[in-house]
Amino acid sequence: MKNKKLASAIVSSLIITSLAGTPVLAAPVNNSTTSTTASTANVRLSFNDVSSDYWGIRHISKLALEGVIEGVGDGIYSPETSVTQQDVLIMATRMMGLQADVDSMASETVFPDFMLVDKYARNYVALALQKGLITTEQEKLRSQGTKPVGNWGQQKATREWVAEVVIRAIGKASLAQGLSSKATSFTDNTEISSSALGFINAAVSLRIVDGFEDGSFQPKGAVTRAQMAAFLSRSQKDSLTLPERAKKGYMTSLTRESIGLMDKDGNTSTFKISPNTVFFGNKNDLAISSKELQETYEISIVQVNGTAYYVEILSDELHMDIHEGQLLKLNIATMKATLDDYESYDLASDVAITDIDGRGLSLGEIVAGSTIQIRKSQLVGSDKYTSIIVKQIPVNKTAIGDIQSLNKDAMQLTLIESTSGETETFGFSSNLIATLADNTLINVDAIHAGDTIEYTVKNSEIVKIIVKKQADVGTSVEGTFKQFTDDHSTILINKTSGKTVDAFELSNNTNVVIDGLANASIYDLAAGDQLKLDVLNNKVTRITVINRSIENLYFAKIIDYKDSSKILTVTDNAGNPNAYILNDGISISFNGSKLPFSSFNSIFTPGKYVDVLVSNKKVLSIQMSTQLDGALTQLNLLTNDVTLKTDSGQSLTFKLNFTPTVEVANKPNSTLADLKVGDKVSILLSYDQTTVTKIVTTNTTVYKTLLTNANLKQATVMDGTNTNYTVAFDGVSLVKADGTRAVFADLAIDDYVKLTYKGLMITKAELITPIRGKVTAVNAAGTSLTVQDFTGKSQVVNAGSNYSVKLNGGVDWSFSSIKVGDRVQLMKDVNDKLIIQVAAVSKREFDQYSPTLNQVYLKATGAGDRTAYNVFPRAYLHNGSNIVLLSSYLAGDQLNLYILDDKIVEIEK
Repeated sequence: MKNKKLASAIVSSLIITSLAGTPVLAAPVNNSTTSTTASTANVRLSFNDVSSDYWGIRHISKLALEGVIEGVGDGIYSPETSVTQQDVLIMATRMMGLQADVDSMASETVFPDFMLVDKYARNYVALALQKGLITTEQEKLRSQGTKPVGNWGQQKATREWVAEVVIRAIGKASLAQGLSSKATSFTDNTEISSSALGFINAAVSLRIVDGFEDGSFQPKGAVTRAQMAAFLSRSQKDSLTLPERAKKGYMTSLTRESIGLMDKDGNTSTFKISPNTVFFGNKNDLAISSKELQETYEISIVQVNGTAYYVEILSDELHMDIHEGQLLKLNIATMKATLDDYESYDLASDVAITDIDGRGLSLGEIVAGSTIQIRKSQLVGSDKYTSIIVKQIPVNKTAIGDIQSLNKDAMQLTLIESTSGETETFGFSSNLIATLADNTLINVDAIHAGDTIEYTVKNSEIVKIIVKKQADVGTSVEGTFKQFTDDHSTILINKTSGKTVDAFELSNNTNVVIDGLANASIYDLAAGDQLKLDVLNNKVTRITVINRSIENLYFAKIIDYKDSSKILTVTDNAGNPNAYILNDGISISFNGSKLPFSSFNSIFTPGKYVDVLVSNKKVLSIQMSTQLDGALTQLNLLTNDVTLKTDSGQSLTFKLNFTPTVEVANKPNSTLADLKVGDKVSILLSYDQTTVTKIVTTNTTVYKTLLTNANLKQATVMDGTNTNYTVAFDGVSLVKADGTRAVFADLAIDDYVKLTYKGLMITKAELITPIRGKVTAVNAAGTSLTVQDFTGKSQVVNAGSNYSVKLNGGVDWSFSSIKVGDRVQLMKDVNDKLIIQVAAVSKREFDQYSPTLNQVYLKATGAGDRTAYNVFPRAYLHNGSNIVLLSSYLAGDQLNLYILDDKIVEIEK
């Protein structure tokens, strides 16, 4: 609870109790009116110049509720103004509950010349003299040798004088007397008047006042009106008398509707609780939750007309006998409760019963099996237990929800219940029955965070689970390939960790990657290959061979071929000879066309250059060298040399006898000057393999879609350097991330597309739709997130080690910084690195929406605040689980905004 709630409560209380038109301290007191503390017509509860986060709002608001302080006019308290001596005495006498005595004073006191006061303060000062808060003798002595401005009452009150008044007002003068000869620990102790020394020591010991950061007390310094409120507020815990609205005692009960109080004489009272009632502890001046109060705590309340608007803890010492356990039996007739310790406990006839949130319950609502806590106050002479807190009622139900977290060791599930949206946690036993939707039995290992399940609970324990919808759960496994099953539906590997042999079912379109081997399939795997399996929802979607020795011998010169022995001899570009035995199953290619092996001898003659693909000393394919692929390592336009490093590590240098054609992605009419070292290129050779005729770059980039034109099938996209391009998609084959076919209409604004260019031509276009949603679970140790997207679907994303985390695309974050409730965007970059962007969240006040610009305008809360944001086209706008239209927002609505890439992706009302 923040201090802003206090401000809200005070304003609301002002409305509720109709406290309007208050007189101010500068105005004369009308002796014909009723007591200020007895009437709700003479107290102001809020002040326009005291902000909700002002350091003294607790004390100012409390004393205003009590009727101890008022403002200076027009709803102003003027907290930083120095308080006058006469106003200090007005506040002190009101705090002592003496307003009625002031109002009943018939005669007017005559003050000596050195002690004149304003008319409105006369009766208060006179009563202060009667009660011994001050004396004329001491005030005369203090006035000697001074040249005051104005009368005595208008003089600024000093810190040491206020300490004297407050200590006398709370009846602690004897404590001050006992400390009068003790020096204080303040650095300016010598500046403290001898007559004030004991009072300052008493005020410090009672924690009413302390010094400044430099160790001084500044005894002659002026006291502000805010400081005066703090002096009096803190002193009340030790005061013998209180304002009429203030009550002090031990808390006997607390529900959402009421609070019970027992005074020192054993008298009990019950006060209503307002939704705007505020609670404070005894540790600092920050508001607390009502749940932090417990029965028998010593508390003070401020009530108006029977409703407590302010509650503070004076002492958190517990005076209770407490027993907790499972309820075995409750006999209402005999008022006895039997717990699982098999002891029976007598209950008071007026026993107070609440749930863990303070909601009132009846005895009849407590059922056997409930976890309860019974309490008996040590402050009353009774053996009967006076309160019951029901911590948990046994749950029996069948519901549907999304798993938020699964702790297999503790055998505990946390879910978000679909109907209520509430978070629930239940245990489960080893006898749990779990199935898929088709009734296939599964074990707990097949259940994941993010799954949508139907669960049956009996006596607060889950006994059955039906997985209605599995979350997308991805993981990676490494091991040595052993074999496939006969139908090639399952792969067997020897894992590098865990079980010796494990089996994984293959998906329908398992992708196989073998470095150097294009269009590899599962039939290209060989026993002993080291594999990395990408597994999604328990099925293998990708197999990567991580240690296969694939050798590409590019631009090798044929030296000899013996048709009888089928031995081919070639030399590499360094002149080293290599010999291979060929067979009829080798793939032969010439100018892109497949040829029968019988044609090899007539076409692949000595002197020709070929590309040879070798695996484990075995030739897989041979093609005539017409195109060489690799990275550009040298481009010397002076010597006309170009050097290419192939994927096998060969460096091939060619002379540019003629200027070749150059094609660079998104750059028509390119020249050699547009090439740069490091570019991935293809060098095309002439028919006779002597001349470079063309150099074509190969480039894969992830672009963000900015605009689309369905008629022209064109899109404006932006790369990572914020450069825009217009791309024609007519004739381009689009695919989704799962490999299924896509159409141009699937290209969504503010989503992404991964384009692979061969020169100016797009050879592959893959749509990338980031996961955007709310984090519902974080496994920092395993670097995995469970994300519920804006459609309600949950996915578990394993980041592995190849990831980065950024706040709104800018500041670098750690994975451990991500927390449940964060909004995130997840996608992979061109290098398959997972990019996690955490949305910036801002609580703002809505101003207006422009549908023309698709912009939300917000009210500024401070200098430099951004007041306009564009809205993401598929932003999630909601109030709870209800979808909200942008046009329905009204000026002044309080919104939580989640911002990614400077656009609003979610608005939570």
